[in-house]
Amino acid sequence: MDNGENKKLVEPDILQYTNYRVFLRDYYEYKKKTSTAFSLRFFAEKAGLSSHAHLKLAIDGKRNITKNTVTKLIHGLGLENQRAAYFESLVFFNQAQTDADKQIYYAQLIKASPRSKLHKMDKAQFRIFQEWHHSAILEMVGLKDFRPIPDQISKKLRGLVTPAQVTESLNLLLELGLLVKTANGYRQRDPLITTDDEVQDMMVKLYHFQMLKLSATMLSDLPGQERDISALTFGIKRSDFPNLKKHLQLMRKELLDFSAKAGEAEDVVQINIQLFPLTRGV
Repeated sequence: MDNGENKKLVEPDILQYTNYRVFLRDYYEYKKKTSTAFSLRFFAEKAGLSSHAHLKLAIDGKRNITKNTVTKLIHGLGLENQRAAYFESLVFFNQAQTDADKQIYYAQLIKASPRSKLHKMDKAQFRIFQEWHHSAILEMVGLKDFRPIPDQISKKLRGLVTPAQVTESLNLLLELGLLVKTANGYRQRDPLITTDDEVQDMMVKLYHFQMLKLSATMLSDLPGQERDISALTFGIKRSDFPNLKKHLQLMRKELLDFSAKAGEAEDVVQINIQLFPLTRGV
């Protein structure tokens, strides 16, 4: 009878991780199961670290590690070449404090290895979140009067995107499998973009930054009858904040009821909803 204990253990591969702390934890657990002499103290000594306590705090997410510690861990883990480069960039990506730094280290992660898990979200997919017009053009394909003519698409987008950018966007959407070519043009396909943990957080932020900038432009350029931009400021009990978020989530789902079937829509709209505290709890 096989109760699962006889299954062959496979050593964790750093290229399949998007969080270095999770990798270190899995590596430690793997080593413990395959070597009775292995311990966190042994691992720290092998890596040339002065204390295993610091390593434990890093794995638990309670402390960051320095460049010097990264170099020692690479030696202790036996990582070389692209895996060493990937681990180093992953550490600094996970520990980055600003979105700009996260983008820099993300680009380095993509470059480090074509075999890494992050190639599910490669440079092409990164652009979908970084440049707002790709998602707009993807939705425009479902309009009943849509014609795949870059000049016309550019005009429909109020000249905010050039015909050359439209052509490039259509090619990008085809490359990602979000669009499929047909005899008469294009049709939408179910999106296959997937993201993980901090990568997802960064991508979503990029998208929202783009849409907030676009909202500011539309506030100035559109007449009142073509927009609805409003705001509320009011006091709440701190304990009600999670319920307020849930209410907005339900409202977003209700708004999707207005979404027209493919081939019936006449316009693409953007709805931005922001909720954040103006005061800080003490």
